[in-house]
Amino acid sequence: MVRMILLSVIVMSGLVMMPRVVFAGCNGDLLDCYGRAAQIDNFWYRTAAGLDCELDYAACLRLAMIGA
Repeated sequence: MVRMILLSVIVMSGLVMMPRVVFAGCNGDLLDCYGRAAQIDNFWYRTAAGLDCELDYAACLRLAMIGA
């Protein structure tokens, strides 16, 4: 339990120290993707598009933080 808390604190402190410019591109892409997903009429396709936006956002953050 203590190990998980320490790991969480280390990861969060690493995110705080990252430059804000790195996240600006990913956040803008996420908002654009949500906008495109919101225009879909069908509930299930809209939901799937929103989940796809989340996966793209996670990949963008991974590339921004790790670079691989």
